[in-house]
This record gives sequence, C-alpha cells and structure tokens, in this order.
Amino acid sequence: MLETGHHYRDQVSKIISWGHWFSLANILLAILLASRYLFIAEWPETMLAQAYSLISLLGHFSFIIFILYLVVIFPVSFLIPFPRALRFLTVIFATVGLSLLIIDTEIFKLYNLHINPIIFEILLGENEQTLNSDWQSFFVFVPFLFLIELLISSLLWHRLRPLSRFKLGPIIAIFFFSCFLTGHLLHMWADAAVYRPITAQKANFPLAYPMTARTFLAKYGWIDKEAFDKRVSDTRKKSASRLDYPKNPLVVNDDSHKLNVLLINISTLRADMLNESVMPEMSSLSRQGQRFNHHFSTSNNNMLGNFGIMYGLAPQYWDDIETSAKPPFMLDYFVKADYNLGIFNTEELAKHKQKQTTFINLDSPNTTVVEGTANDRDTVTKTRRWIKKQDQSTPWFAYVSLTSVQEMETPAGFPALFYPNIQDLNSQANNRQIALFNSYRNSASYIDKAVAKIVYELKQSQQYNNTVIIFTANHGNEFNDSEEHSWGYGSNYSIYQTQVPLFIVWPGKAPSVIEQDTNHTDLVPTILTNLNAVNNPISDYSNGIDLFAGNFKNWQLLGDKNNFVIMQQDTITLFSYQGLFSRQGNHDVRNRNDYKSIPREAMLDTQFNQILAELNYFYKAAPAQTEN
Repeated sequence: MLETGHHYRDQVSKIISWGHWFSLANILLAILLASRYLFIAEWPETMLAQAYSLISLLGHFSFIIFILYLVVIFPVSFLIPFPRALRFLTVIFATVGLSLLIIDTEIFKLYNLHINPIIFEILLGENEQTLNSDWQSFFVFVPFLFLIELLISSLLWHRLRPLSRFKLGPIIAIFFFSCFLTGHLLHMWADAAVYRPITAQKANFPLAYPMTARTFLAKYGWIDKEAFDKRVSDTRKKSASRLDYPKNPLVVNDDSHKLNVLLINISTLRADMLNESVMPEMSSLSRQGQRFNHHFSTSNNNMLGNFGIMYGLAPQYWDDIETSAKPPFMLDYFVKADYNLGIFNTEELAKHKQKQTTFINLDSPNTTVVEGTANDRDTVTKTRRWIKKQDQSTPWFAYVSLTSVQEMETPAGFPALFYPNIQDLNSQANNRQIALFNSYRNSASYIDKAVAKIVYELKQSQQYNNTVIIFTANHGNEFNDSEEHSWGYGSNYSIYQTQVPLFIVWPGKAPSVIEQDTNHTDLVPTILTNLNAVNNPISDYSNGIDLFAGNFKNWQLLGDKNNFVIMQQDTITLFSYQGLFSRQGNHDVRNRNDYKSIPREAMLDTQFNQILAELNYFYKAAPAQTEN
C-alpha cells in the first residue's frame, strides 16, 4: 500500500483489511472445530434436517466470529494503529476463543452442556484429580493453536496486496449471511410445522437461539390450532429422539398392591399456605400421613412443574419428551395394570402441553377425561361423581388439577376470611401487595374446602381406607417476598416460587413429618415402589428416590428450558445451558433463605459431577449414572 502522507489512516486501513481476512480464516477454523458438535449430537435421519445442520453450522459460527470482530477487533484498530501489537493481541484473542470452543465441544460430549466457569472450577479443581489430569493433557493443544494463529496472521499480513485483488469479500459475506438467515427461517418453519428433526437440534451449538414465531403466527390466525395439535400428536409415531426413557421396558408386577391413587395438584399453591388458619382441612389431613415440610417443584412454571409430578424426571428432559411425545412411565403402568383412570383438569390439557405429552395415549374406554371446565367447583363436582361410581373391585388412578389459587378467585357466596383483599381496594390503594396476598389466601382457603369434599366422598363411598392421597402443587407464587420486584411465578427460583406443600396419606403407613429436602421427581418412584407395581428399578424410569426409603439427596435439581438450577442446603445456583454470555447470565449463586446474591465460592460443589450425570442419564449416549 502506497504511503499517502496520512500515515495513521493508511495504517488503520491496512489493519482493517487484514482483520477481514483474519476473521475469515478464523471463521473457517471455527467451523472446522465446531463440526465436532455434529458428530457428538445424533445425526438427523432426514435430508432436510441434515441440510439444516450444515447450514446452521456455517451461519451460526460465521455470525459469532463476525460479531466478535466487529465488537472487539474493529474498534481497537482505531485505538492501537500499530500492526505488530494489534496483530499479536488479536492472535491471543483468537487463540483464547478457539480454545474455549474446543473445550466446549468436550464438555458438550461429556454432559450435553455448554461451557460455564463453575464447570471449569469443579472439573479442573483439586477435588477431581482424574479429570484434572485429563484436562491438563487436553491443554497441550493450546500452544499449537497459538502457533497456527501466528502463522495465519503473518501470511495474511504479507500477502494483503495480492489478496486485495480478489473481490470476494461481498460474495463471502452474502454467502455466510444467507446461511445465517436461512438457518433461522428453517427453524421458524420447523417450529410452526412441528418438524422435530430440526427443532431437536436447537441446543447443539453454544450461544444459539434459533428463531421461533409460533405464538406470532397463531395470534394472527396463520396457524390452525386444531391442525397444529394434530401434527403434534402425529409426530409421536415417527419422531426420532436421543432420549433413552425408560431405560428398559415396563415390567408389571402381578403381585402389586391394588390401591387407588388420588393425585391432587393445586396450581401455584406455595408451601406456607398449608397451615391451620388458611387450610385447616388439609392441615388436619396431612397429620394423618407423611408431611414433607421442605418439598420443591421441579420448576417455577406450570408446564415443567406438572411435568416433574407426572414423569419423575428432571425438567431438563422436557424438550426431548416433547420431541418424542413419550407418555409417562407411571401412566403406562396404570393402563397396563387395568386401572380405571380419571383426569380432571380445570384448564384445557393442551394449554401446558399435557395433551401432547402426559396424556397423549389415554384413549381407552377405562379412561375418563374432564378438561376445560367452567371452574374448580365444576371440576370437583365431576371428580366426586366419578369416584362415587367406581366399582370397588377395580383400582383407579385420579389426577385432579385445580386453578382457583392461581387465578386468586373464589366462587360467589364463599366467605372471605382475610381482609383487606383486592376486591376491597381501588386501583390507587397503597396496600395492594397485602390485598393481593389476602385474595390469594382466600382462594387457598376455598380450595381447602373443595378438596375436603373429595376426601369426604372417598369416606362416604367407603374407599378412603383403600386410597393413597397425594396433595401437592406444580409451583409456588411470589408477592415480592424476595424484594426484587418479583410477582407471581416464572421470574426467579426463590423458595417462594418453588417450595410447595406435599403430604401423602398412605394406607397402613404411620404419620410422620419429614424435614429433609424433597422434589417432584420423587413422587413417581414413591408411588410405583410402594404399590410394588413394577419389577423395574427406579433408575429405569426416574431421577427421583423413594421418599419412604429415607435415602434423601442433599441437592435438588430444578430448572427450565434455558437453565438448570441446583438447590442445596444454603444456596440456589443457576446455570445457563448456553454457557458464557448467555441472555440468562452465566451463573448466579443465591442465598436460599432470602434469595440475595452471594459469592460463587459459597456453592456446595461436592455432588456436582453426580448432578451433571443426572442431567444426561436418560440420553442414549449418556455416561453411566453414579449410584447414590
């Protein structure tokens, strides 16, 4: 490049030109290294899904490298117009970035997760000598990568003039941008069309957030809801999945205890509502059974809270369960054991995707499904009628889900016990927090009486002594208890949104109070084990434990589709599946009691590898589960 008298401008121009070519070289390197994800993840069977894998690989990593260049290297080119210094810093930056990518592929291979600093801390720490040794040998490749980057940097710098003659920049940019855009458009279509071979790939790459538009399309009538639900249902017969659930086929035990099972799920009922002033009937009933004072949902939202109750799996398996449309192991047992089934749900089952997953195969004449009723009063009435009609010679399973607490509603004429409530205030009142909480308590009080009527029906029909009663909730509800402007649910993982009541009245078992932490994943194995229902071990079908066996975990696994959350004795630790720089944050450690941030070092990490193994246990290529 000829000197023009504007030395600074010429240097910057040359550096920027070099930066473009260096970025292209690193895009190609990143794509080459990231191709390992395609071999680790299950290779899709359809040609369209295979094309999507390659297109998204090209588009995603070219976009990531370009953004990093644009945000980091490009502005620095104006601040440090010294070629050698800038090139050296860029080489270091590129080496670190590609090293992280290599490490991420290894972590993805081991745990189906993407890179996170706490994983580094634990996997490379003094407590894990075997892993520490393995990873030390893995880092031997970093110097070679640094030398490759130096070589690329030097070659490009000394050949800028001949490279500048090739007018390929716009063509290359258009190609990679087209791949990026096509990948997102394909995923948007696949999400709306329920094309599982594509949507199942959404977590394959780090920092990947494929575009979806299902809600937008449905809002404007571009998706037919009934046709969409049918497509979801139809996919169960032809969807491939990496899921390995159950581990072995169901083996029914012919000598099982044919007890009735009544499972009551109160939406958004938090644990502290189970007391004498708000719910005296349920408090009294809980004293006749086993009451678990520190029970947690698997999530802070309806869909995944319900999922944990019915499947006994950690919430991280939800996407794969939805993809394969696998019904829960527990319901498979009740169907094969010739139980009568009654499903009583105030909401539409499809609202939280239960119709497409949990209750997908319940079309036998022995099954009664009541959904989308006018209100909880109607649901309870129909539940009582169904129980009354049951032949005592045939065991039954009933699932009852009520929503009055979630809606903070009580029927007309029901006496309000707590004042002031929201009906007493105008919109300008300054004590709306108290009023909302009192309305919530009033609705919990109503549900207390409503469920008591179901129990009364059991006694009247002489079925109480032969019925297991399980009372719980899908998650809690917050009224800014954590003082972080959090209301309702789904906004954080504080105990206000995740701790729920649980008691089990089991015929023949002495009443007791359990203070250890428990989780929704424990319900299914507790039911099936104590019914002596199947010959399968718990590890075949659940992440949970038998609550009556007493071998409690000192950690609980919660989460959603983007994060997994570890609840321990004093801490709540949040991780993002997408790892570094994710929208949900890298990781966050909170005090369990007040949900205030605490230093990362406070996390109890002795069981971390066991937790990671649990996250992958029901995948086909998962490592073996460590026995408790």
